Amino acid sequence: MTQQRPSDPSDRHIEYVSGLSDANTDPAAAGSTSAGSTARGPRRSIPHQQSRPGPEDDLLLATGEPVRPSSAGAGARSASPRPGASPARPGGQRGRRAWLPNQHGAHYMLALPPIMGWIVGGFSWVNLLFIPAWICAYLTYWAWSQWARARSPRRRALALPPLAVYTTWTALLGVLTLAVAPYLLQWAVPLAPLFAIALWESWRGQERSLVSGLATTTATSLMAAVTYSLGVGGRGGFLGLGAEATSLPGASPNGELTGWAWMWLVTALTAAYFCGTVPYIKSMIRERFNRPLLAGTVAWHVLVAAVTVYLARGGWLPVAHAALWVVLAARSLAIPLWQWHLVRVRRAPLRPRVMGITEIVFCLLFVLTIAAA
Repeated sequence: MTQQRPSDPSDRHIEYVSGLSDANTDPAAAGSTSAGSTARGPRRSIPHQQSRPGPEDDLLLATGEPVRPSSAGAGARSASPRPGASPARPGGQRGRRAWLPNQHGAHYMLALPPIMGWIVGGFSWVNLLFIPAWICAYLTYWAWSQWARARSPRRRALALPPLAVYTTWTALLGVLTLAVAPYLLQWAVPLAPLFAIALWESWRGQERSLVSGLATTTATSLMAAVTYSLGVGGRGGFLGLGAEATSLPGASPNGELTGWAWMWLVTALTAAYFCGTVPYIKSMIRERFNRPLLAGTVAWHVLVAAVTVYLARGGWLPVAHAALWVVLAARSLAIPLWQWHLVRVRRAPLRPRVMGITEIVFCLLFVLTIAAA
C-alpha cells in the first residue's frame, strides 16, 4: 500500500523486452537489427521489470507512460531540488506526500469492511469514535512508512510532523473508544501480528511486497467483524466464539448460519476479495508479464468462486454473490492479459485511476449482493 524504498539511478536495472525480435541476445544480429531499425525508425521496446522502484515509478503510475533509461535519469534529476528551491516530487511536494497517502485503492479498502459490519449487525454510535481512530491509525502507518523508507535526515524530518500528529490523534481516539467499548481490546489478538508484519516490511523498505499487502488487507477486512461487534454491543464471547454467538443479528439465506457464524463468513469473503486484489493489481502495474503471479491470482479467484458457487447451491450464500465471484474470476485473467496487450502494442496501458474506479464498482456490487441475503 505504500511506495518501496527509492534508490539512486545508478543502482537501478531496467529490463526492456523487444517488440521486434530477440536480436539483443546475439551481437551480430543486434548490429544488423540496429541498422535496419535506423532505416525504418527507432526500435520500440516495452518495460518488463524494474528493480528498486524510485521517483520515476511515480511518473509511470501517474501517467501510464513507459519509463526509458533517458527518462529515468531525467526523473531522478527532477527529483533533486534546485538550490534555494523547495523540494518537489512528481505530483506535488515531498512534504505533502508524508501527510496524504497516494494510494488509489486505500479509500474503498478503508470504507467497505466497516459498512459490511453495519449491514449485518447495525450501526452503533461508538463508530463515531472508532472510525476516526481507524482512519488515523492508517494515516499513522502511512507516515511511519514514509519515515522508515527515508534515506536522508532531511526526508525523515519531513515525515516527523505527520507521524507525531497522526500518532497523537490515534492514541487519543483509541483511548476514548476503549473507554466506552473496552471489549474491543480483544481484537488486538488477531490484529497485532498483522500490524507487526506490515510495520516490519515497511522498515525493510518492502511495504509494497506481497506479504505486506496481504497483511494490511487482512487487517482492513477484519474491520467488518469489529464494527459488527460494536453493533451487537460486544456480545458473542471472545471473538464471537461464545455460547450466545448464534443468537445475534444476521443470517444466511437458508437461515442455518446466524449471528457471528454468518458474520465470520462475510468477513472471510471480504478478506478473500481484498487479498485477491493485491496480486491482481500488481500483475497490471509493477509486475507486468509476471506469469507465475498471474497464475496464482487466477487460481485464487477460481478457488473462491468455486467455494461460493457451492455455498450458494446449499443456500448459505446469495446466488448473486456467487455469480459476482464468477465474474471476478474471469476478470482476474482477462483484464491483466488485456493490459499486457496494450503495453506491447499501443504502449498505452490502463491507468491506476481507471483500475480504481473499476474496483469501486465491484465493491458496490460486493456490498449489494451480500445485503440481499
